[in-house]
Amino acid sequence: MGMNYKQRRAYVKLKGSNWSTNLAWIGTTLLLFGPYLLSYQIGFILNAVGIMLLTPQVYKAKQWNLVFLNIVSSTGYWLQIFNII
Repeated sequence: MGMNYKQRRAYVKLKGSNWSTNLAWIGTTLLLFGPYLLSYQIGFILNAVGIMLLTPQVYKAKQWNLVFLNIVSSTGYWLQIFNII
């Protein structure tokens, strides 16, 4: 028999999984591969998306210096992707 709503919520809280943590894991994975591919366009894309996926977690933790750094870094990568800089 399946879990009811309260049991599922308790399990998720116990496990500690939420959307910002999941996005951060995906972003970290992208950032593991991005620097090695910076000689290609895909490296800049992986880094830009990876940094953007890390931003919700640092915003939730109220680490404003890292939020600002992530915004500036991802902006720089996007400008590089579109050959503006």
